[in-house]
Amino acid sequence: MSNDTPRIAVNVDVTNPGQFFACCGLLELASRIDPYTVAHFENGQFVMSADIRSILEQFFRCDVEVDTSVSSSPDEDEDDGEDESKIDELNPHRGRTYPMTLGAPFHLRLDWWKEKAAQKQKLKTWTAGQRVTDLLVGFHHGNNKKAKYTPPMRKLFEDVVKNYPDDWLRKTGPINNPSSFSYDSRLSRNNALDLGHVTINTMAFSPAVDVLTLIGLQRFRPKMITVWVRNQYCTWSKPLPVQVAAVAAQGVIPYLIGTCFEFPIKPRDAQGRYKLFGHAQSIRRHHD
Repeated sequence: MSNDTPRIAVNVDVTNPGQFFACCGLLELASRIDPYTVAHFENGQFVMSADIRSILEQFFRCDVEVDTSVSSSPDEDEDDGEDESKIDELNPHRGRTYPMTLGAPFHLRLDWWKEKAAQKQKLKTWTAGQRVTDLLVGFHHGNNKKAKYTPPMRKLFEDVVKNYPDDWLRKTGPINNPSSFSYDSRLSRNNALDLGHVTINTMAFSPAVDVLTLIGLQRFRPKMITVWVRNQYCTWSKPLPVQVAAVAAQGVIPYLIGTCFEFPIKPRDAQGRYKLFGHAQSIRRHHD
């Protein structure tokens, strides 16, 4: 990074896998505008050679196209028990697993949850009535005459950036709807404060984490060591473009690695439903 390149940073807890992959999603968005964007992790921050605020403003305004022609395969969502082929007349764009495409300037298709590798890793955390489109596209519920509008998680993310411009990634808030997609690992803690419970049906979490993690997982994936129990990712210590960073995050470029972590993906009940990302622990690396 040259001396005249702006160093714009985001505060991040790298032991929270959701925050880590959210940073990866932010780099993905930035690289769609400027392919020469580089970023790295440094002293509790994710440092980028880009104007993060401008990137986010464009993201909050961009169009989102939903591909309703691609529905769930019979074995893709075996724990959901719902038929996505049934059309929601009030919200025909709304679906559990519909792919989405971010419009200009990003031109990014999001459909990683349809890939066999991601399904094997159990990275799809939403189920039981949740819709992936709720993260980026609003919806109405009720009857046609008095339908109530629920904004997408992206709008709640925008509000957090406006209200907490210096710490928007780590900031949590009580959110009723849309419900959390459980990428923020603070939801997996065992005590009431860490769980973020406000009322029985309301939980506090970071909307930025949910939205940006969905984007980050399109290119960046944890390395699955043991399904459910051990999923690995590594920070990188030198400024890297998105293509190299995605490889470095897998821990296969030793001299670029900062710290490696492992985290579990936890089911919330005995049937394996309501999955969430658990908090990560640093692991010792073995050098050749």
